[in-house]
Amino acid sequence: MRPLCFAAAIAIACLAVAPAKAGDGKGYRLTIDGVEVGINPGDTLDMTMKDGRKLSVALQRSETVTFTGTKFSFDHDGQFSVAKTDLGGTVQQYALITPIGTGIIVQEYKGLNPSSITDFVLQQMVQESINAGAKITKQATQRSITGGVVLKGVKAETSTENDVMDYEIVATGRPDGGVLVATFSNKENIPKEGTILDKMWSSLKVEY
Repeated sequence: MRPLCFAAAIAIACLAVAPAKAGDGKGYRLTIDGVEVGINPGDTLDMTMKDGRKLSVALQRSETVTFTGTKFSFDHDGQFSVAKTDLGGTVQQYALITPIGTGIIVQEYKGLNPSSITDFVLQQMVQESINAGAKITKQATQRSITGGVVLKGVKAETSTENDVMDYEIVATGRPDGGVLVATFSNKENIPKEGTILDKMWSSLKVEY
């Protein structure tokens, strides 16, 4: 199987998480006893039922949400959503990317152990920056997660005059498939959004 182009995959993910604009512009449709209304998280609305009854309804986000794929799960802040993209049938991608660019990418592979491509994935993620003159340092790394599963791969830092980016790509699997996890963030955003990555790593479960 040919490894995917990770840069293109991230671009797909960014498009997938963009908000849709349709109808009344509300993000959700709430239906009670056949009466439908548009609603956004944090809204409180008054509804009139078909029998004339008045109801007050509210939609609140959960502080923490558990996202579950086929072979993995992790917790994330309720204000964010995870976008799923089919990258060709043998790879399913799940992406959480914040508005300021902190990202979590999880890929489930069939027919390939992704432990063998973590360096390739890093190369795809940083190539544009390197071509533009960024300096890179990298080192081997591993993550031990719930259930005794160990994910192995690479950590890297790219630096320019304007910013410093952190990357981590680790994976586990067997010849018939596996799971790869990649994270990236601008170092200056770690104080603000580092907890997003911490929550994912501390809750991550992988079945391989």
